[in-house]
Amino acid sequence: MTSESAEPSRPHRARSVALLTAVSALSAISPLIALPLITRAAGPDGFAEIAIGQALGTLAATIITFGWAVRGPVEAARSAHPARVFRASIVVRGANSIVVLPAVALVAALASHADDHALAIVSALAFALQGLSLSWYAVGVGRPLLSLVFDAVPRIVLNLVGALAALLTATPLLYPTILLVGTLAAFVTATWFIGLRERFSVRAALTDARGAYRGGWRTALAAGLLTFSETAPLSTLGVATSPAAIGFAPFDRVLKYGYIGVYMITGSFQGWVSSAPGDAGLRRMRRAVGLHVLLAVALGTGFALVVPWATPVVLGPGFEITSLTALFGGVALAAMTLATALGMCVVLPSGRDGAYLAAVCVGALLVVPAVLVGASLLGVAGAAGGVAVVQLAVLGVFTAAALRILRGR
Repeated sequence: MTSESAEPSRPHRARSVALLTAVSALSAISPLIALPLITRAAGPDGFAEIAIGQALGTLAATIITFGWAVRGPVEAARSAHPARVFRASIVVRGANSIVVLPAVALVAALASHADDHALAIVSALAFALQGLSLSWYAVGVGRPLLSLVFDAVPRIVLNLVGALAALLTATPLLYPTILLVGTLAAFVTATWFIGLRERFSVRAALTDARGAYRGGWRTALAAGLLTFSETAPLSTLGVATSPAAIGFAPFDRVLKYGYIGVYMITGSFQGWVSSAPGDAGLRRMRRAVGLHVLLAVALGTGFALVVPWATPVVLGPGFEITSLTALFGGVALAAMTLATALGMCVVLPSGRDGAYLAAVCVGALLVVPAVLVGASLLGVAGAAGGVAVVQLAVLGVFTAAALRILRGR
């Protein structure tokens, strides 16, 4: 093995941020394109199984990622050896997968209401493998083409092919199965292209991975708790056998797709913000937050106004969402958008991992009681209201931390 030389740095210009944002938005809408096909292929009960599997798989993906999606762009942007950063993440995420995948399959079987549990289990495994995505690396090095070729395009193709196969054959299980196989194939190809086709030190990769475990636990814990707070509502209602669970599922999925879109768009700014030092970095932070204020207003308003009438049209009969439920969803999505911008574009690039973890802990502690109490009072709308309260609380903590940083304290 040979020692690795410094790689040429890539400037993080506004153009790369715009392109990464566009690619991220493309990745975010890929499940939405397939959603009408899936609901018609699976029906309300089958869709609830897929939704439960997706919720659990998303949490598992976060555990597999071990915070790389959050801190990875910062490390890659500031490293003279970004491919070495990527290789360390491969070791960490690969080791985590060996433990996490069997565990999430077992939990999905326990949470499933179907007789054979297969739809929930395979869905959980398929969405768990998204923890192997390289989009964070593309953001860190400012290379939108990597994200397009190895993340956005495969997502769109796999979602459409899987959904069409499920609909045409009346076999809903084909959807998560195709996602699982295709996601794994894209990961193997990307890993070879980025990290393994050149000579490198295996010992260095293992050493870097050990360092990542030691130094990244706060960010990894925060990412896991954040995902828990966003996936727990539906899982909680399902485990508690709440009558609101089935009605909450379509709302939960539509809201989560909004969350996914926000994370992808906000993540596109991380390399740009993190690559500028001193006052220039603070200016970029303020610009990123300002743009997210506009995004929060647009997404929140759009969710509240469009979702009630669009959901049954897009998803089909039996998937209605009331105006009050959508209003709470709009508030939750707007608050989450601002909180994500403050956390990923201000708090983390400033090295305040403890403040980030504290804000996320607030949401993780409040989400289960808030959703259960809300569901007991107002059913599906009450559960959505609980989600909105939790997101506003998290936003409050992030705002307090970010204001200190932006004021230079």
